[in-house]
Amino acid sequence: MAEEASGTCDAEFEPLHHSRPANGKHPDPFSTPRDEHSEEEESDSEGEDTGAEIRSRRRSKLLNEARDAARAEMNLDQVAPESSDEELDISQTGAEESIVSKGVPSDKGDTASVEEKNNWMTLRWLSQYLTRIFAQAQKVSLLRDFVESEFFVIDGDSLMMTYIHEATVDPGQNLHFFYLLECFLFDLIQKKAKFVIIFFKDAECIWKQYCSHLSIRTALILHLQHNTEVPVHTEFDNCFDPRWKKFLDDNHPYFVVVSDKAFPSNKRWHPGTGWFHVLMLHTLGNKINIVLSSGMTQDLLRVYGYHMCSKPINISTLKQYEAEFKSAQQQLVKLAPFYGGMFFAAEEEKLMKRKLSGILRSYSQLKRLGPKGSDISRIVCVVSCSAALKVCGYKMAAVKTTAEQRGTTENKEAEPEELTIQGAADVCRMYCLHVTLQRNLPLSQRALKNNGRWTKPVNQFLTLRRVMEFLVLKNLGAADGWNVDMTYLSDLSDRHLLKSVAKICSEMPSCTESERQLGNKIGGEYRRIWETVAKLAPEVDVGPAFPVTCPSGALLQPADNAEPGNPEQNIPSIGLIPMTSTLAEEYVGDLLEQLPQLGSEDPALTSLLKLKEFDEVLHWHSGRPIAETLHERTKEISKASVKDPKERKKMLRQQQKQVVFERLYGESLKENAAVTIVTNQTDVAKSPSKQQPSPRKGNSKKSGRKSAELIIEVQEKKRKEEEERKAKELWSSLQEPIRKQMSQDIDKGIKALDRFLQNCRNECVKVTVELEGIKYCLKAWVQHCRSTAEPSRDMKTAVLLMQKIHSVLNRREDQLSPKTLTEVAHYLRELGFLNLRDSVMKMIDTDQKQGMKRGLMKDPEFPVGLGAARFQLQYMGPFLFREERNDPDPRVRHFIPDTWQRELLDAVDNNESAVIVAPTSSGKTYASYYCMEKVLRSSDSGIVVYVAPTKALVNQVVATVYARFTKSLPQGAAVCGCLTRDYQFNVNNCQVLVTVPQCLEILLLSPHQQDWAKRIKYVIFDEVHCLGGEIGAEVWEHLLAIIRCPFLALSATISNPEDLTQWLQSVKTYWERVESSSEEPPSSNTSQKSKRKQQARREEQSFKVRLVTYGERYNDLEKLVCDFKDNEYKFIPYHPCAALTVYHIKNYGIPSDFALSPPECLRLYDAMVQVSPGWPRAQELEPEEYQSFKNRVIIRKRDVREYEAELKKELVGWVKAGRKKEVEDVLLWLKPQFEGTFKKSQMKNFPLLVETLQKMNGLPALFFTFDIIMVEDFADELLEHLVEKLESKVKPGDEKARLQIENRLQKLAKYLEKEESMTNPTRNQSEQLAEYRTEYDMLRTRYQQLHTLPPDCTFAPASAADEKFLDKIFFRMRRSHRSGYYREMLLRGIGCHHGSMNNKIRQAVEMLFRCGFVKVVSATSTLALGINMPCKTVVFLHDSVHLDSLNYRQMSGRAGRRGMDNLGKVIFFDVPLPKVQRLIKANIPQLKGQFPLTISFVLRLMLLAAKADDKADAKAKALSVLQYSMMTFNQPKKQDIVKFYFLFSLQFLLREGFLNREGQPQGFAGLVMHEHYHEPANFVFIRFLVQGLLHKVCQRAQPYSKTFSEDVMEKLVLILANLFGRRYLLPCLAEQKLTFRQSKVILDDLPDEFAACVHEYNTNALQVFGNFLLSISKQANLEEELQLPLSGTSFMRPQLPEATDFASELSKALSSPTTAVSPFACLSSHTDLELFHCCDVDSIIFRTLGIHINNIPVLRLKCFDRQGRRMLLNAYALDFYKHGNLSALHLDNGLNRGEAFDLVKDFSLVIAAISTSLTDLCDNENDPVVLAFQQLHRSYSSKLGQEYS
Repeated sequence: MAEEASGTCDAEFEPLHHSRPANGKHPDPFSTPRDEHSEEEESDSEGEDTGAEIRSRRRSKLLNEARDAARAEMNLDQVAPESSDEELDISQTGAEESIVSKGVPSDKGDTASVEEKNNWMTLRWLSQYLTRIFAQAQKVSLLRDFVESEFFVIDGDSLMMTYIHEATVDPGQNLHFFYLLECFLFDLIQKKAKFVIIFFKDAECIWKQYCSHLSIRTALILHLQHNTEVPVHTEFDNCFDPRWKKFLDDNHPYFVVVSDKAFPSNKRWHPGTGWFHVLMLHTLGNKINIVLSSGMTQDLLRVYGYHMCSKPINISTLKQYEAEFKSAQQQLVKLAPFYGGMFFAAEEEKLMKRKLSGILRSYSQLKRLGPKGSDISRIVCVVSCSAALKVCGYKMAAVKTTAEQRGTTENKEAEPEELTIQGAADVCRMYCLHVTLQRNLPLSQRALKNNGRWTKPVNQFLTLRRVMEFLVLKNLGAADGWNVDMTYLSDLSDRHLLKSVAKICSEMPSCTESERQLGNKIGGEYRRIWETVAKLAPEVDVGPAFPVTCPSGALLQPADNAEPGNPEQNIPSIGLIPMTSTLAEEYVGDLLEQLPQLGSEDPALTSLLKLKEFDEVLHWHSGRPIAETLHERTKEISKASVKDPKERKKMLRQQQKQVVFERLYGESLKENAAVTIVTNQTDVAKSPSKQQPSPRKGNSKKSGRKSAELIIEVQEKKRKEEEERKAKELWSSLQEPIRKQMSQDIDKGIKALDRFLQNCRNECVKVTVELEGIKYCLKAWVQHCRSTAEPSRDMKTAVLLMQKIHSVLNRREDQLSPKTLTEVAHYLRELGFLNLRDSVMKMIDTDQKQGMKRGLMKDPEFPVGLGAARFQLQYMGPFLFREERNDPDPRVRHFIPDTWQRELLDAVDNNESAVIVAPTSSGKTYASYYCMEKVLRSSDSGIVVYVAPTKALVNQVVATVYARFTKSLPQGAAVCGCLTRDYQFNVNNCQVLVTVPQCLEILLLSPHQQDWAKRIKYVIFDEVHCLGGEIGAEVWEHLLAIIRCPFLALSATISNPEDLTQWLQSVKTYWERVESSSEEPPSSNTSQKSKRKQQARREEQSFKVRLVTYGERYNDLEKLVCDFKDNEYKFIPYHPCAALTVYHIKNYGIPSDFALSPPECLRLYDAMVQVSPGWPRAQELEPEEYQSFKNRVIIRKRDVREYEAELKKELVGWVKAGRKKEVEDVLLWLKPQFEGTFKKSQMKNFPLLVETLQKMNGLPALFFTFDIIMVEDFADELLEHLVEKLESKVKPGDEKARLQIENRLQKLAKYLEKEESMTNPTRNQSEQLAEYRTEYDMLRTRYQQLHTLPPDCTFAPASAADEKFLDKIFFRMRRSHRSGYYREMLLRGIGCHHGSMNNKIRQAVEMLFRCGFVKVVSATSTLALGINMPCKTVVFLHDSVHLDSLNYRQMSGRAGRRGMDNLGKVIFFDVPLPKVQRLIKANIPQLKGQFPLTISFVLRLMLLAAKADDKADAKAKALSVLQYSMMTFNQPKKQDIVKFYFLFSLQFLLREGFLNREGQPQGFAGLVMHEHYHEPANFVFIRFLVQGLLHKVCQRAQPYSKTFSEDVMEKLVLILANLFGRRYLLPCLAEQKLTFRQSKVILDDLPDEFAACVHEYNTNALQVFGNFLLSISKQANLEEELQLPLSGTSFMRPQLPEATDFASELSKALSSPTTAVSPFACLSSHTDLELFHCCDVDSIIFRTLGIHINNIPVLRLKCFDRQGRRMLLNAYALDFYKHGNLSALHLDNGLNRGEAFDLVKDFSLVIAAISTSLTDLCDNENDPVVLAFQQLHRSYSSKLGQEYS
């Protein structure tokens, strides 16, 4: 809406043209230049990384300086021009002049107070302050994976302004505005977003200068409230309203969506912008993040936006200056002009009161005229028109009276030009007719375009009517009790339609003379509307309904007005270029018959390029052969040994180092299941002739077997007796030490006892030892009770006692004698569990009980004070027995697998595929290694591929394989290989390949790797939920569809595994059909051997896909929130049910993975009883009476799960029964009571947090944050704390003694080394040598003591890792950057872990953490994705947009080490409580399909089909992806869209010269495929290459030189950055023209020649894909397209039955054609033609097609946000090339450190791929472009390597 954005008052869709001040300048205080010194100071303060208090003081100083500078700038001479004495009349001046004239003092200084000046300066400073924050904004996926549970807020005024100024919306086309806004909200709801919309009351005043905005705002609020279910809040006055603060505190939204500018196309400051800025800072200051509405984009699955986190500096700034910001906001409201200056100030209040009372009377009259009700559009029309006519009449009378009083003659010239009453009535007739047409015309007949301009009098009257419209809507409450149909609030007016009516009335008045000319339906309805207007305005003579005329000259048509339907604007026709391709014919053959094809003489066909065919032979980044077979690899090794022995030695040395490290890394993984693989001789085993001979007849063999068995039995009995004797002897020797140890420290004693039991193999001795342990525990409990009063007793000893009783009864019940059972009963009695005593006694026979009851009947002396069931639930939850099988499985050597694990092993044995969904650390990965072992044993050629999402996980799996498997293989072959984008080894000659998805896709789509692919027996997909990720998800989908062999898909976080399994089963069914059709038909010539092979292959391969799910974590997770009181941390348990709400339970139920621990179950029951004592099932579910608990000595985990299910069922039943209040009380009762979470600086309190965890035995712990700088700073702060503590303990002489000892040791070491080399030392020499050795050993011991860290100065236990292991790790990382610093950190048990760390240091952290040496690690989410680093505690350090349900589950799953920790702890440190609630109750995300194709991928499929060694196999693979994508599963219409896309992609590739007509890739197809990550930049780059533009750039510094100047390199990087480094900045950054320290930040545009080339490319691409959009338009759902998506308001109306002259004239103005664009977009005069010229078609095409601009290969040279503002590119790639500093990219370019590293690395890989491809394609090795890219590759890689190392 460009006209509205000019900053003037809007008359009916048309801005008033007001006069400007005499000097042409606006007296705007914000137009003064900024003080450069002030900007520099502010920049410095923003960049420093200091504490919140220091920043706050500095900010205060800067704010005062900024104000002083602003006051100095705001000189009175600058504010108001001296030469202008003219008084500005509000009615004749634009809105901006009005607000400035009111808000800024004049040159006399008497119109504004000092306070108002300060307010303007505050707003000015705030604008600059926020711009610096905008520079750090991150564009992220906003909804993440919270599904229905996340909650955020949208500022309604920001939303309105975003879509009012949407670039595709014509001003005044309200219905199109509502459609786009509803599309946005509907898309959010479809993506399961949960949000509310807020309209602040005071914000209405900001828009009073824009009458149309007021009307639209009010209509929008009413529309959302009446026609949608979107929650809308209008009760808050402004952001400083205490109720708003309470709303934020209670709900703590994920973020608030706000606009950064009110009028984007207007460069001047506007009060609305100031309002938004105050709201932003207030939001950030209340610890709520913000998202800018500008720059928000959407695709099929996600919504992206620029996100800014709340930081301590924001909080302190608001706290310090809240009063000033509040005052500034109040001034904005106070000085807002009244309805755009429509009325004279003297009369506005009086007039408006009259009109309000008149509108109320009009409602009463309407009720009488139509008691049954009416439609909102008719009501608004008649009341606003009648009210406007009354005001017009009043003003005419006032003017007439004034003229009579002053004398008509002298005031005639000064009298303003006004409409007469008759002229106003004519305008109202046209408006009423236009409303009638709106309600009856289909949208297709409203696709009008009229650029006419109203004359000033008409414009003013329409503005007046718009004000009345606002008042009508605002006071709609007066119509209560009357049936008002609110359906069409979205369609109250149509600017183009009104102007078209005016044009017809002006040019063809005969068409509107009577009702007959309009038709009975239109004419009759219009007449009734006008008659109602006349009745509502009886005091004004408005005349009859007909004729409808236009005041003379009311509408001025532009001189260059072009008629719609101009023949010059015809849609370009395109025929298909014929091609022969078996793949295309089979897949889209049916479409080819429907579409026209070009003739053989067509210029488009004859101009096709015939280039050299392309075949893929080299790896994309390394340049090595991609199809390197085992034979070739062996040959290469042997050649290397012959040619250069040194090279062979170096190569072998590198391999040895690699193997040594992998084994070292594997040691830390504790892979004690290492096996040596021997290939099975299956043919030998199956051959009958090779089997053992059958026994001979007779009894000799039988008798021999019996005697052998007897001998074995005797020997076994002796062995057991000897074993028992030794065990008893060992126990007798250890019994007394253990007893003493238990009396001193019960915990250490129990651990010693457990170690003995673990090593003991005799069951009889075990029973004895267990009973001794029970006795010790009872003694300890008695001593504790005697020394401690009852209320403060610690239950730890009682728990240990009960644990031992459980252990004895569960494992050795059959070995217990009656006497032993009686002792156990006695122990239970002592604890006060009399019912359990009786249960144990029932286990003894009646005749054996005689004499045993006497002592058992006594009362317990030291009871625990709880019932047995409650005690076990409350205190023994972590120790309850799980469901574990006791029967071993011969396939598993080191543990007994659970039932679901056996099902996995069965699937592998049967060669079946399986989807496995089980919690983290549950043991699902074991099936992967079992699968590997099976393939390794079966042959030397079979391959298993392990697909991992990250390189870190790839490294871990490689090390695991090395540690597990050893196998003797032929020369050149290897057990394990690895392939990533930047590293590879043993790819083609290994049996277990570990890789990332993108690299496996390269291999499987390589035309010459089919033989290798056929050797694949299994593919294992780890973390398969990445199928729903943001980046690379489509690759996972491609792989699952392409592979022919069975697979295992593993994940812990999939909420819809059934849907995934069904889709995968359909894929496997397809492959089963392919296999069946590819088998040779049996014939007489087929050999028996061939038949047997076919039969064996059919039996071996299975196409079944199993779903194996397991939902039980081995360890419970306890959630705690952190509170800070009295300088200490307290961890408060957070009950999961406290996160629920009645609304959530009612609408979504309780999440499927929502588990409660036994204590939490008990608390839930107690809460329910507390709230409802008379609850019918209270007694039944009382733990002591519950059927599964009652009198049970051993309560098992399954019993608790059953109890938990009953409680959940009961709670849901309460909700369904309407007991809402009781459920709310239960949830409230469970909520933790504490003041709040973390309040002070994280840096100061982090060491205290770790030490608190250490005291409560909470280490090892992982501390997760999503900011790399925070990861490193936390570790640095902790190290600094320990170093300071150590320095405080060092004695004055220690350092001197250490240096002396160090010097002496060096001298002794040299002497000993020298003396040891002596062959025949003398006696004196030998004695001297012995003395030196003794001295050396003593000094070394002393030296080690001085270097030994005190226990309170380190977290690393000395016993966790031996010195040799540490030396190996530190030696490997010795040359890494800051290795010494990290060594000191690791030696103190501290580590940090993130993706951009040096790989060797990161792996050192992983190894030392796993072995228990490092106890504290701060990390990002990369650690959580499959990395084996289990811990006891997980801490979430802060909130983040990235902390979603998926990351929460992945990270929290690290807590609780199976076999080591009985309970895992999850602590929320500085995470707001509402966010904690949402994380706990959020469901895990559902997997949804992506759009399966890109043009580059289509080209890769064509390469596979054309060049494959096995054409049938290649075609089958291609069709599997094309026909069986997840998105099109069971959706035939979407399948048709994919077919059309494939077809037009082929046409595009043909026209661009990447395919020939035979479907063969040619020319630069290889380079395009290598850069497929960056489509369409890869196609544009080829254009530059083909047109010789790059050769013009790559000019040598000197003839025949092979090096190029830095200017050439920088220009190349600039060009590449515009193509492959497209990361956009916010528009406001370019507008503010900020300066930065090291980086330029804003990327320059492409040179003109390159830009022209891009434009040419875009034109050709749009020509092809414009026809694609036309072709698929038939797949749209027209019924849905004619509805507003959110409200469902339908505009599907029949064509008018009557053919009238008026209708005929109206149809001439229609825009055409409009068959492929949204009917709502047609209202803004969009046509099909724009599909061929517009680079952003998302907002105009049919929404039901699911197509986005990302699917169309257009490179937008200039990208604009929704409001039409230019979004410039981030120059990170070029900046890094210039300064090579990742930290500068963070500080200046606004990139997260890890993100900066990933982006720069990806850009480096782009350069590498281009260099490799050009070298391969170009025959001339001295070509300047080839040489330039080789130099650039070396240079860029070197800079990145230096920074990374």
